[in-house]
Amino acid sequence: MMRTSRPGILLRAVATLAAAGLVLTGCGSSEEPEETKPSPSAPAEPDHEPLTGVELPEGQTAARKHPAYIVKIDNTSASDPQYGVAKADLVVQELVEGGVTRLAVAYYSQLPKEAGPVRSMRATDAGIAAPIGAKIMTSGAAPYTFAQLKKHDISWIDMSTPYVVRDTSKPHDFLHSVVGKVAKVGKAAEKKGKARRPGDFMPWGDATTQLAGGKPAKAVDVRFSAARTDNWLFKGGKYHLQNNYMAKSGQFLADTVVVAQTKTTIAPYKDPGGAIVPVSHFTGRGKAWILRAGQIVEATWVKKGEKGAVTFTDAKGAAIEIPPGKVWLDLIPQGNGQVAPGGVTVK
Repeated sequence: MMRTSRPGILLRAVATLAAAGLVLTGCGSSEEPEETKPSPSAPAEPDHEPLTGVELPEGQTAARKHPAYIVKIDNTSASDPQYGVAKADLVVQELVEGGVTRLAVAYYSQLPKEAGPVRSMRATDAGIAAPIGAKIMTSGAAPYTFAQLKKHDISWIDMSTPYVVRDTSKPHDFLHSVVGKVAKVGKAAEKKGKARRPGDFMPWGDATTQLAGGKPAKAVDVRFSAARTDNWLFKGGKYHLQNNYMAKSGQFLADTVVVAQTKTTIAPYKDPGGAIVPVSHFTGRGKAWILRAGQIVEATWVKKGEKGAVTFTDAKGAAIEIPPGKVWLDLIPQGNGQVAPGGVTVK
C-alpha cells in the first residue's frame, strides 16, 4: 500500500470517531458510563523523505524549515563539469531548444554548498516544481516563462539575490559561469521559516516494494531528439548515465530511472539564436517505462494538472509504487511534427 505523506491524519480521524461514540452513548442512557482504562495510542506511521521515499528513523520527521529547491543546470558539453548533482534527491531531464536537454535538479534532504552551472527556466518546470512547492534557482527566463510559472504559484531565486551569482573565475564563459549557492539560501530560509513537509513527488512504496512484470534490460537508450539520447547502464545495483557531464567525483547514481512521454508544444517565442523552444507538459497522461534492478516495466503515468502528484499503473490498471531511492526522470516528447519523437530502445 502506498504510504501517505501525512501520517497524523489517520490517528486524528480515529480519535474523532472514538469521541463521537462516547457522546452518543451518553445521550442514550441516564446511567453513568462505566470507567474504562485508557487504551494505548497506536504508534504513528514512520515518516519518509518526500523526494526519495526513504523511511526515516522512528521519531524523525521530514518537515524542515527550508523548502525544496530545484536548480536549473545546463546539460551540454559546455557545462562539463556539472557540480552539486550527486547530492540531489531527484533529477528531471527536459527537452529545450536545439534538441538538447536541461536538468531540473531537486534538493531537499541535503543541500550542497554549490550547484551548477545554472541556466534559465522553461515553462516545463511548472509541472515539476508545483507538486512539491519547490523554489527554482535560475539565471533568468523569458517573459512567457515567468508568466506561466506565476500562474501556478511558483517562485524562483535569480541573479537579483546573493544566492545565484556569477563565478568571476570564468570571465569568458558568460552562459556557463552562474553558480547556485544552495546551502546558503537554505540557511537563510531556516532563520525565518516554519517546518513544513513537501508532498511526495512519486507514489512511494517501502523497502519491500518490488516491480512486477519487468523484462531484463541492463542497457537502455532513451531518445529525446536527434541531438540527445541517454545511454543508461545498470551495474553495481545503480543506474549510470554513460554520456553525462557530471564531475567524475560527483556522479548522480540512480536507484530508479523513470521515462515519461509527454505532450510537447512550442512556446510563443524563439531563443536568441532563432530556434524554437519546446514545452513538455508534465500533465495529463502518457506512456512510461520504469527501470529498476536491471528490469524494465512498461506503464501509464497520470498527473492532474501542474500541481498534481504523478501516479503509475500497469497494463491491467493496477497501481505501481516506486521503491524508495534516488530517481532520475526523463520527460521525452511524444512528437508533434516539430519536435523529434521520443522513444526508448531496450538493447
